[in-house]
Amino acid sequence: MVEIGNNITGNTSALCANDFCKIANYIWIILSPVIFVFGLTSGFLMILVLVRIKFQRSPLMFFIFVLTVTDISILCVGLVRIWILETWDFDIRELSDVSCSIFHFLIYFLMQYSSWILVFVTLERFIKCKYIMYKSLITMKKCTYMVISVFILLAALNSHYFWTHSFVITENNTTSCNVTPGYERFDDWYIKIDLFILCVIPFCIMLSLDIIIMKSLKAARTFRRSSIAAPQVYNRMKKMDRKLTKMSVITNSYFLVSTLPVSLLFILTVYLNSAAEPLYSIFTLCGSIVYTLQYSNYAVNYVFYTIYDKRIRKELKRILRIAKPRFVQQGSQYTLRSSSMETSQSLSATSTNVSIRSISGNVT
Repeated sequence: MVEIGNNITGNTSALCANDFCKIANYIWIILSPVIFVFGLTSGFLMILVLVRIKFQRSPLMFFIFVLTVTDISILCVGLVRIWILETWDFDIRELSDVSCSIFHFLIYFLMQYSSWILVFVTLERFIKCKYIMYKSLITMKKCTYMVISVFILLAALNSHYFWTHSFVITENNTTSCNVTPGYERFDDWYIKIDLFILCVIPFCIMLSLDIIIMKSLKAARTFRRSSIAAPQVYNRMKKMDRKLTKMSVITNSYFLVSTLPVSLLFILTVYLNSAAEPLYSIFTLCGSIVYTLQYSNYAVNYVFYTIYDKRIRKELKRILRIAKPRFVQQGSQYTLRSSSMETSQSLSATSTNVSIRSISGNVT
């Protein structure tokens, strides 16, 4: 792991040479580019799709758009920095005192912001499922206010990084990006606060709303069974309900698994002497695993929430040209028409030749 508690460390392979640290270093070097390329490619494709389907007209698509931009920013700010550090032993945060503060602020702020955008996505689905007056309760104006309000609130909450983290003189008389002296206790407490803002509170809200959604869908399915005569219509609606339930279970489970271990590991490093061996090597390996898992969440976040949307799949197929282009069909039709025309022309020419020969024979 690159960060152990308050100690901002360097390249893991340079700090310890045992097998745990080497494995951790290989995880970062190999998996980081894969996650980054996948997340960046799918993210920009998703933005293109959302722009083409006019995301600003749908509250859900608007939240997905904000989520996609936020998750791409997390990958660029956090994952790229760690990959550069593990590959070339160069930390971008060490460039200046300003970069030290900004990178700490951005990574905490963006990760928390992404979690609360997911809460808004679940809230939108809940209101749409539970209330008939959905369009009057969730308007684009209200959604914009919600996104901006949480943005300002979380930015203010994490603004302390601009004075609690800076260049600090180490024991070797060198400067390092670390906690400003006098704020060590505050930083230890904020790690616990971050656990609740990033993971616990958002997960509890999303889980509660999803449980209510699934109960509402079950009640609606029971009502449809007695009111809908056609079994085909009922089975189709039942299949859609199962897809929504499956999506909710997968997204909530992956969110918890990818965000909770990182926060718990940080809290453990506060109470344990993580700088001493063999704990340092163990924390280094565990950190690389849980951090990679967390960044993978930001690479597939929006994919989970849009994979069941027919409009997005259809537009994505058009962009990737998975669906058969129209001009090919037109070309094939044109080929069939031209072939039939050529056949008819050859048949008419043959009949004409036969007629001429019969006429010439009669004349003779």
